[in-house]
Amino acid sequence: MRKITILFILFILLSSSTLVLSKEIILNNQEYHNEQKIISNSENIMNFLIKIDRFLGRLNIFTQKDFFDNFFFSPEDIELNDDAFHGSDSLHFTEWWYFDSVFDNGYSVQIGIRIVGLINQGLIHVRLDIYKDGKLISHEIEPYILWDVFTSKEIPLVELNGRKIMEGYIDNSTGKWIYNLNIQLNKASAKLIFTGCTKGWKGVTPGGKWAVILPRANVKGIITYNNNTVNVEGIGYHDHNWDVTLFTGINFGWHWGKMNSESYTITWAKILTTRFWGQPLLVINEKDGDYINIESENINLQITEYTINQGMLVPNEFIIEANERNVSIHIDMEVIDIHHVRWVGIINYWRYHMQCSGYITIGDVIEPIDQIEITEFIRFR
Repeated sequence: MRKITILFILFILLSSSTLVLSKEIILNNQEYHNEQKIISNSENIMNFLIKIDRFLGRLNIFTQKDFFDNFFFSPEDIELNDDAFHGSDSLHFTEWWYFDSVFDNGYSVQIGIRIVGLINQGLIHVRLDIYKDGKLISHEIEPYILWDVFTSKEIPLVELNGRKIMEGYIDNSTGKWIYNLNIQLNKASAKLIFTGCTKGWKGVTPGGKWAVILPRANVKGIITYNNNTVNVEGIGYHDHNWDVTLFTGINFGWHWGKMNSESYTITWAKILTTRFWGQPLLVINEKDGDYINIESENINLQITEYTINQGMLVPNEFIIEANERNVSIHIDMEVIDIHHVRWVGIINYWRYHMQCSGYITIGDVIEPIDQIEITEFIRFR
């Protein structure tokens, strides 16, 4: 009965788009640096967290480990309509298009177009975050009623009051996937072209359905904020999540990120059933080539240091390793800065800018990785 009550409360909270917008709290950079305290991954801290996690597991409130024991990620090729609007048969759902890019002049952006639906009604909100050297310098988010928005179920297309804000297509002459973004919000805007240079893929996870449309893309265009206009060029990423419902909150959360060498792109994630138990996944894309899925038992995602942020322990350093057949990967990841958001007072989201250093070996080819990338950590409890 307690589990049903908690799920019902979570359903009500997730169904209120107004709360999602009004309760969002942005942690500015000054507050972050004032309160940040690095805590090493000591034995005492780990033992304490394990005890808490076991206690929650015994309560069996949110943990359904048996279901996730059978999870096996198996990516498949995508088609253009995989990035169209899907909707859901569930009473409540959320679906979003995600874009980010790190530019060669120290700027970076994240763009989100999210639909929150409840019984065929709901909102769409458009988000644009701009960073300089990993620090948030502009945050804009605007909500719209669904009937002011057109979303195609055939192709990647979103129109807002008759104006295209996202359009994707395949160039007939080159076969490249191209996305035009034209985001114009109150005090910031982004007009960007994403040109894909890797093959996309899709799969089913315990967090919903996930299509990585552009694991890697060349990006160029213009961003504006606070009356500043900046020409930008760099490397970007685009994915699409749908059929994300109430039951996604049964998970503890997830880690996610990606990184690039000269010829390869690595996309990784770990869906957490509990704080310490989860299934990792990792897919390698060859530039202008195919992709390789690495089996979860051959992936090691290790958190080597924590930080206290918003009164909670969150990862501050990672090591990612993978060894399978002729593939070997070792990447060290260190935080440059963190941007925190809280949704409906209970769901915490951290967006990281991280320095990624290491190597990827495929066959006889060894390539270094040394770059700044955007990653994320979300926890539902």
